[in-house]
Amino acid sequence: MTNLDISRILIVGACVRAAAQSAHQAGYQVYAADLFADSDTQLVAHCKTLTDYPYDTLRVVEQFQPDAVCITGALENYPSILETISQRTLLLTPPVSAITFVRSPRQLSSLLHSHGLNFPEVIGSHVPQDGRWLAKPFKSASGHQIKLVRPGISCPANCYLQRYIEGRSMSASYLLQPEITTLLGTSELLSPPFQFQFQGAVTKTLAPQHTSELERLGDLLRKQGILGLVGIDFILTDDDKLVILEVNPRYTATMELYRDYWESPLMAYHIEAFRNPSRPISRTIESPVAGKQVLYASQKINISAGLLEHLHQMAATQNVSLADLPHVGTTIHKEHPILTIQATGKDTGLLKEQLNTIATNLLDTTTL
Repeated sequence: MTNLDISRILIVGACVRAAAQSAHQAGYQVYAADLFADSDTQLVAHCKTLTDYPYDTLRVVEQFQPDAVCITGALENYPSILETISQRTLLLTPPVSAITFVRSPRQLSSLLHSHGLNFPEVIGSHVPQDGRWLAKPFKSASGHQIKLVRPGISCPANCYLQRYIEGRSMSASYLLQPEITTLLGTSELLSPPFQFQFQGAVTKTLAPQHTSELERLGDLLRKQGILGLVGIDFILTDDDKLVILEVNPRYTATMELYRDYWESPLMAYHIEAFRNPSRPISRTIESPVAGKQVLYASQKINISAGLLEHLHQMAATQNVSLADLPHVGTTIHKEHPILTIQATGKDTGLLKEQLNTIATNLLDTTTL
């Protein structure tokens, strides 16, 4: 059931398919603008391809004249664009000042440390001789352009240096309402094929003490003015500590893994966190482990109708589904995403193995 004040929702970002599907399921008239305008996005939304991302976002807002705008990655990195959107229509994000605060590594580090939460050491000059260090762009998302760097070199332009933390890469998703923190779910990220680029994730339940710590983090973010759907990335270290890496104040790539955990679509909860903030959120019965894996091209490929049909047939035999589907005639360049594999299972480890095997088989098909 849609909010009576809003019917036309524009979702913008690098890839909006999952958020668009969620908003469509919630009953909204959905408009979408991203880098791909994939065929399955077009089934649920009026689509535009962003050719000068993110700067042509404003042009799309003017064209569609939506009742409200929601964002996906990585528009949180462009506060001036968000400010301009907010002057033209209803922007369903936290205040831009709050977004800027949690996206600042130094400010986030100070906040977390002052409340007893872990965050890696951050510096901005030269790489120290001790330990391992990452150069992370200030405007990064999905792991793009994050690199391990050699000791002694200068920090690359438009980046900061963050100490590398060993452990399992994880994510958590929240719905933050003015008075309520709801931890929607947690996932273990898959090992990336290219440096630190997002590969996918599989849902994983954490120990109660870790869940409690994440809920405390959600309360802290909520008190900083962060509302709606929010994702965080963190490391679960070998000595069983949580180390927070970053906060993503918008719909994230892992959130669709939790869609069957809750009675309403997550985008409905997100919109009403701003318009009807007292609405209760209700969990469904226990759902199976859910996972997704992005299939990246190992070489340049051209998408034909025959190739797509064959990929769908292979997926059906493995009892998995495909998403983020490219159009026939699309050229996919090496190391760029082709599509996403989605599956469910009973065990996190087994599902990770299944996704990896299926991805390998599908990738072999694209190189024939």
